[in-house]
Amino acid sequence: MKKRSNLILTLGLAVFVAGAAATFLVVRNGDDDSKVAGPSTQVLYATKTIASGTSGTAAVDQGLVKTRSVSVSTKPPSALTDPSQLAGRTASVSVPEGSVITSEQFAVPQTRLGTVKIPTGKTALALQLDFVPGVAGFVGSGDRINIYGLLAEGAGSPSSKLIMQSTEVLSVSPSGATAQAAGSEVKPIFLLAVTPQEAERLAFLTTFQKLYFSLVPKDAPPSGPTPGTAAADALRQLS
Repeated sequence: MKKRSNLILTLGLAVFVAGAAATFLVVRNGDDDSKVAGPSTQVLYATKTIASGTSGTAAVDQGLVKTRSVSVSTKPPSALTDPSQLAGRTASVSVPEGSVITSEQFAVPQTRLGTVKIPTGKTALALQLDFVPGVAGFVGSGDRINIYGLLAEGAGSPSSKLIMQSTEVLSVSPSGATAQAAGSEVKPIFLLAVTPQEAERLAFLTTFQKLYFSLVPKDAPPSGPTPGTAAADALRQLS
């Protein structure tokens, strides 16, 4: 009788455990379904912040990228859906933790360094300026600058003129912090996104005359044409 009671107790405990496990699975699946309502699809997301310049392969190997289900209606059009799509790509910006990974964030490198994306219709022009004319180390990748051309006395009447506005800076070497630490001893190299016509003008002025840069807000509208400044205007009071 005692053995029969133990058997019944054991069977009852097994049924209880199985029922609890089934309930847990139902509740868990219910929670997943509540998070993704309607048709779902797989996307890649960042498990931790991914630094700009990280290769797609490194991000996958380090576990920085996983897949998860999202509603089809909320999936970004350019979202990547499989880790294999990151092969040959490099993070062009810092990707925040938890965000869905898109093709814009992990671009296909256009240079051997793999971290520069040249805008469509533009070329990447490298210019080396002295420390102060190059904005004294305050400019970095993604910033916008205005460019001024200065004509020396031998080129006719000395003058200065705003020749380009809101030009995109693709890269600066050395970086701003390094340039500021070195001060006037460093001549930073700026990689700018310009049209072929703009590249012609800048190449001429850096070779035969002089350039100055100024830093402008990224969302600032163009200020419009300026009259320029010649010797006769240099001390004229501005309104």
